[in-house]
Amino acid sequence: MNKYHVANRWFLKGALILTLAAACASSNVLSIKYQLPPPSGETFARSIAITFVDDRRTDAFLTPSARNELEGFTGVYALTVTRPGSSGELKGAYPVDTLFKEVLRYRLENAGVKVVPPGTKTDVELKLVLREFQLDFGDRKWSAAVAYTTQLFRNATMASQQTINGSAERTFLMGKSDADKVVGELVSDTINKLDVALLFKQAGM
Repeated sequence: MNKYHVANRWFLKGALILTLAAACASSNVLSIKYQLPPPSGETFARSIAITFVDDRRTDAFLTPSARNELEGFTGVYALTVTRPGSSGELKGAYPVDTLFKEVLRYRLENAGVKVVPPGTKTDVELKLVLREFQLDFGDRKWSAAVAYTTQLFRNATMASQQTINGSAERTFLMGKSDADKVVGELVSDTINKLDVALLFKQAGM
């Protein structure tokens, strides 16, 4: 690769980061900061593909009162991933399905699992079924809720599953940044509650 292409690649990457950063500052995009847990030290000699199913009763992330506060929100989430002892890295801007698949991918890879693209020959498939993902506003507070089920499949047969849910509140002080924080902290908490070792153990792997 010549110097021009290298410089051009870094210029485009820098421009993308600046564009995303500008978008995050507006109400069009919600900023999700995912905090990875410390590595467990375990390594799972398995490859896994992630699929996503949206099983929410409503696909509206914002309640009417929350939408009044975040007018212009486009349903796009800017994902920053932070590892223990390091600063966060902006990964990209995604719709809800890709957001959860990406967060789960980082969680699994952090646990030593090899994640491969869907359709690739793999040992198992992990299906994330999203049950609830909503942000509400009232009484000067942001209220967020997340619920999901992970299902581990071997040879198209479900071998194990875990259901995790959580909720959180944050007082309205700084406007949109409070909404960013309460959702990011809740996504981190609920995804990190996934017991990867137990999921494989229950599947006999």
